Amino acid sequence: MYSTHFWYKFSLHRTKVIFSVVSIFLIFSFANTTNAQQKRKKTESTVYNLMSFDKKTFHYGFQIGYISSPVGLDPSDNPYIIIPDENGDPQQALTYITPQTTASFLLGFLMNIKLSQDNHWHFRTSPNVSFYSRRFEIDLLEGGNLDSRDVAQLQSNTTLEVPLLLKYQSDRRKNHRMYLLGGITPSYMVASKHESSRKEYFITLSEFNMSLTWGFGFHIYNSMFCLSPEIRVSHGLINVADKPDNSLIMHTVDAIRTHKISFIINFEG
Repeated sequence: MYSTHFWYKFSLHRTKVIFSVVSIFLIFSFANTTNAQQKRKKTESTVYNLMSFDKKTFHYGFQIGYISSPVGLDPSDNPYIIIPDENGDPQQALTYITPQTTASFLLGFLMNIKLSQDNHWHFRTSPNVSFYSRRFEIDLLEGGNLDSRDVAQLQSNTTLEVPLLLKYQSDRRKNHRMYLLGGITPSYMVASKHESSRKEYFITLSEFNMSLTWGFGFHIYNSMFCLSPEIRVSHGLINVADKPDNSLIMHTVDAIRTHKISFIINFEG
C-alpha cells in the first residue's frame, strides 16, 4: 500500500520540503551577508599603526627580560674530597653537587637590520647585561662536615652578552607580525660574588661562554612604538667548569654547561 501511494505522499510533502530548503538557503544567505558586512566594517575601522616602520633599514630599542637559568653538571670519576674531621685530621668525604634552577633578569639594547627587500630576513643583535643568581647544593654522603654557607652556595654573576641572531618574520597582519630567530650568543662574566666561607670550596665557572640561541616572538604595532614579546632558549656549547689549583672540590666536577629560558619584552622605535 505504501508503495502504491509513494508518489502521492511525495506530492503531499513536496511543498513542505521545498519551503524548508528555501528557508534554510535564505537563512544561510543572510548569515553570510551579515558576516561579510561585519568583516568589511571591521576592516574599514582598523587603524594601521607605524606604516613607515618596516620601510626603515635600521631599528633601535631596548629590552627587559626574566631568565630561568638551569645548569647541567656532570660529575667526574673522583667524587671524593679531603676535609678535616672534628679533630682536624684529614679524611675522605664522598660528595655530590646539585645545581638548582634560579630566577635572573636582563637589561639591554637592541638593533635590527633589514637584509631583504621583501622584509622577511633581518639581522638582530641585543647587547645586554644579565644578572644571574645560581645556587649549588653540596651533599657529603660519607664523612666530614662543611660550613652551611659551603653546603648551599649562592652565586651572583654579572654577565655581558651579545646575541648575534638571524631573524625571519612573516607578512604583516594588520598590526601584528610573527617572527623566528636563531644564532649564537657569546658572553663574558664581568663580575662574580660567592656567598661561601672558603674559596677552596667555591663552585667556579669560566668567564667566557658561548651558547646556541633560538626563539620566537611577535610584533605588536602601537601608535608610538612596536612592542615585541619574545621567548628565547639558549644551550651552552662550552664546558665552563673552571678548576683552579687551590680548589678542593672542583676536581669532582667533569663538566658544567649553562642553559637558560628567557621571556623578553622589546620596545622598538
